[in-house]
Amino acid sequence: MKKIAYGIFIFVISLFFIPNVFAVPTSLDTSLKVYDKADLLTYEEEMQLREEVQKFIEKYDMDLILLTTNNSLSYSNTRAYAENFYLSNGFGLGNTEDGLIFVIDKSYGYNDLAIATRGHAILVYDDSRIDFILDAVVLQKENGYYSMFTAFLDKADYYADKGVAPSNKDYYIDSNGYYKHKRTFPWVWIILISLAVPSIIVGILVSKNKMIKKATTASAYLDQGSIQYTRREDRFITTHTSSVHIPRNTGGGGSSSRGGSSVHSSGGGSFGGGSRRC
Repeated sequence: MKKIAYGIFIFVISLFFIPNVFAVPTSLDTSLKVYDKADLLTYEEEMQLREEVQKFIEKYDMDLILLTTNNSLSYSNTRAYAENFYLSNGFGLGNTEDGLIFVIDKSYGYNDLAIATRGHAILVYDDSRIDFILDAVVLQKENGYYSMFTAFLDKADYYADKGVAPSNKDYYIDSNGYYKHKRTFPWVWIILISLAVPSIIVGILVSKNKMIKKATTASAYLDQGSIQYTRREDRFITTHTSSVHIPRNTGGGGSSSRGGSSVHSSGGGSFGGGSRRC
């Protein structure tokens, strides 16, 4: 009995000296950038994606995360899961945590796609560009998950190379990571007003000092007593109106962009992004 008690004592004491034997990892290796938690990719595909992601990060100085999951049911939607994954693991470069994350979620049996943007990435990937990226990803659905990720990378690189979206040219990310509108000084209005007001004042002063006024009607030059008027009436009898139907143009022209980035505050800054189910 004493030997059993002694063995238990030794076992308990050993737990304090060798904690790493039973410890469960609580942090993620943030250097990997590609996390196939739903096991949708082969090892080779995962390694290839990591290589491409690192090239993107080095080229554009923005973080980029690729993630698959089947465990997002505790979140309101895939995009909320993506944002939490980004924040809780400390992703993002610089003070404004610049970067984006793309998630393929199988929690509901569908392909729930979500993109979340942070910091400078919000300015680059406006709503319109995110829609185009998701379109490209969906088109690769039949070719497998690796093709969907490569389509995402291709479009993400394309728009990052173009820089800030035109719809966001009047916006910026402040030092706290919030998406803000630029306040520009109204130089144009100031110049117009400064020119208009003196012109009006001069016009009023000139009009008051005119001694002779120009005649503006022909009657000023006529002898009214020498003119006789005869009465003439035109009677309206009937009319005929014909109408021609002009069909509306319903051709397939390009749709207009909503412009700008739809954002909300989260984790002490703004998040942009979009989602799709396919």
